[in-house]
Amino acid sequence: MNPTLIIEEVLTHPQDVSWLPWAVQYFFFIGIAACAALFACVLHWRKQEAPELENLTLLIALTSAITAPLALTADLHQTARVWHFYAFPTPWSWMPWGALFLPLFTGFLGLWFIAQQIKRLTAKSYSVTKWLAVGSALSAIGLLVYTGREVSIVEARPIWFSYAFPVAMFLSALQTFLALLIATVKTAGITLPRKLAWGQIVTLCALAIVVVVWTSGNTLSGSAIRQWLDVVASARHYANGWIALWVISLGLCALALRHPLSLPLRISLAISAMALCWLMRWTLLIQVQTVPKFNAQFNPYTLPGGTDGWLAILGTFGLWVALIIMVREALNAITRRMQHG
Repeated sequence: MNPTLIIEEVLTHPQDVSWLPWAVQYFFFIGIAACAALFACVLHWRKQEAPELENLTLLIALTSAITAPLALTADLHQTARVWHFYAFPTPWSWMPWGALFLPLFTGFLGLWFIAQQIKRLTAKSYSVTKWLAVGSALSAIGLLVYTGREVSIVEARPIWFSYAFPVAMFLSALQTFLALLIATVKTAGITLPRKLAWGQIVTLCALAIVVVVWTSGNTLSGSAIRQWLDVVASARHYANGWIALWVISLGLCALALRHPLSLPLRISLAISAMALCWLMRWTLLIQVQTVPKFNAQFNPYTLPGGTDGWLAILGTFGLWVALIIMVREALNAITRRMQHG
């Protein structure tokens, strides 16, 4: 009797990505805002006051904290259902915790910023400001944990399923914030820029260690990353981009240790650090979604030019820059009016 050959045809359909570039913008700006709030809290509670540095840090934190939730709202497919997080709480899920921490963080940070400006303009300080700083720091920690765990808990995406994910996201945001401070801080000496450069170098080295351990580890996530790099050429291109931007940022920081950087070099450091932070999020949040979960083929993704693509990315960065200009100009106008009666 001849054996019968049975052929079964498997049909697969490419899956659209569920998280759009708006999500990348949210993760980018909320990371910077949280790191800035933690840094500002340390400045506020230490014995040596640094009001100019604290105010600059709060400006970065507040503008980023306003931009981030706007990007998140744009990414939500059913924005009107946000109130369900409060009306029908599910504390066993990470999403409702984000709905709690995000408004608390923005509220504490806004009140702290206003209190600092009142102190700057009237020389009056309030004891409650310290507790606003603590509230901002605690809610910032909650946001860092929430934004990391809501992704790394997804076992259906093996690349995400690692505790290294939230740590890498935190370190990449921290080195970006330090680079922004180096680029914008005004000081006659080189002590502060050198300290900030040392901080960024340490953060970059820690980030490299986390990524190497993550990708080389004998874990489900590490194995998935190595297979992705072996199979997909674009994944290797993104990895090379990570390495190039990391080397550029580290090299500029090392140069800052020897002598003060010129304005073009400081801007280059900020751009390279921001690009590294953003590219990591783009790779892990968008490109990982092209890796199949249930079908037998990779899901193609093309960045569109409309509000769900390039326009979203450029518009969000434009909003952040506009907020910085608007807040600074408003504060300068108030200062001039008070000085001239």
